Formats: sequence, structure tokens, C-alpha cells
Amino acid sequence: MSAVDDHPNGYPRLAALLNSDENFLICRKYGFLHNRVLLYRQDELRELEQELLSMDKAAQKKDDTMLKCRTREEMKTDERRALINRIDDKLREYNDIVQRTRSFASLQRATERNHKSVWNWVHHSAPLVQAEASTFDKDRDFVAIVDAKEGSWFDGRVETALSKFGGSFTRKIFISKRDRSSTSDKLVRLYSKKRIDVFSRLVITFLAVILLMAPVIALFGINQRASIKILIIFLFTMAFSVALSLCTKAKRHEVFAATAAYCAVLVVFLGNL
Repeated sequence: MSAVDDHPNGYPRLAALLNSDENFLICRKYGFLHNRVLLYRQDELRELEQELLSMDKAAQKKDDTMLKCRTREEMKTDERRALINRIDDKLREYNDIVQRTRSFASLQRATERNHKSVWNWVHHSAPLVQAEASTFDKDRDFVAIVDAKEGSWFDGRVETALSKFGGSFTRKIFISKRDRSSTSDKLVRLYSKKRIDVFSRLVITFLAVILLMAPVIALFGINQRASIKILIIFLFTMAFSVALSLCTKAKRHEVFAATAAYCAVLVVFLGNL
């Protein structure tokens, strides 16, 4: 992958930046325009539907056998065939916009952090004229092209902390030499996903050990009444559930099952004291 600065300033350099990090792979879904077109096609079909129903009523009054035999009717008039073909063409257009709207609606909304990163670069580096750069102002209309990976929320918090509080030495650890040479723009920091992931796993592992061992130590060392021990179990079970929800992509029933198992282990341990 070529360096961002190797490309001419403008759309080429913007495309290179978006390609430099999967967090930058965001785009507008144009939800308003999709829905306007959807509503327009929907009402066109309403008119065609009404036209077909009126044609059916007219045929019923004139000769109800016409509705029982397509070929007989078409021998006399081609009006219904033409209308059905128009409806078919319009249904294709309608189905197409429904599928396109659905596909964009199923994409995850771009995180505020990722959109802001791209917005800051676009407005500070000025690769585009003001009118065309304004499309990035529609923050609520941007979606992520790549699905968020497990732990991406925590990884994002790590990158934010490094950007705000990390010194030059810390950034050198988390930014590879290749990424540092991608651009001379000080606003752009392309952190190594692999290094961030390793660091996040270490932190999460440490947190998991704490959540497992701390309540055991607390319960073992406290000789107070049972209510204090129950409170300890409650607090650590809550902490475990929150950590599981935030740091993993576990589904709700998985969070519930894991939390129940965690609580059961602590209760069993309490019963053996």
C-alpha cells in the first residue's frame, strides 16, 4: 500500500487516507434520499394499483367473463397487458430501492470517533473544495463499510487515550515504522491494529483475572455478616456483566448465561467457606 502523501492532494489523497485504516472506511448512506425515492416509487405503484382495480371493475360491469380468461380479453384489447407490464417495471424499480435501502440500513452507524477523525482531516488538510467537503458534515448519515470487530470499542478507547495522553515514546510503540512513513501530517496517527489488539488483550486478561480473584479474596478474608458477602457478590457480578457487554460482542443471552455462571461460582464458593 502506497503512502498517503504519495498521492496528489484532492480526491486521490482522500481515497488513500480512507484506504490506510479500516476505521476510516465510512460512507454516507443517503438515508433521506433513499426514503424519498422509496416513497415516490411507492406512490407511483399506488396509482397503478388504483388504475388496475378500476379496470377490473369496468370489465366486470361490461362482461365479467373477460376477467376469467386472459387470452379472450387480449384478443379484444391490449390495455390490461400494457398496464401489467408497466406495473411489473415499476415493481422492479420499487424492489430495487427497497433492497438498496435495506442494505444501507443494515450497516452499522459510523462511530463518532471514526467520523470525527475523517472530518478533522478533511477540514484541516483541505483536500476538497468547501462545497464538496461539506458532505462530511452529515455525521448521522455515515455508516461503517467494515463491521466492527470484537473488542473494537475497547481498542478505540485505547487509541483515544494514546492520542490525548500518550507521549512520543508511547506512540512509537503503537505506531509501526511503516505507518509512520505513510504521511507527514501530524493530525494523522495510524496506530498498528496488531499492537493495539495485543495490548487490549493483555488489559482484558488482567481485568478478567481481577474479576475472578478479587471477590474470592474478599469473601475469604471477610468475617462480617452474610449481608456484606452478598453485597460483594452482587457488585462483582454486576462488574463482570458490564465488562462482558462492553469488551466483547457477546449476545444478550450469552451475557445472561455467563453472568449466571459467574454468580453461581461465587455462591458455591461462599457456601464452602
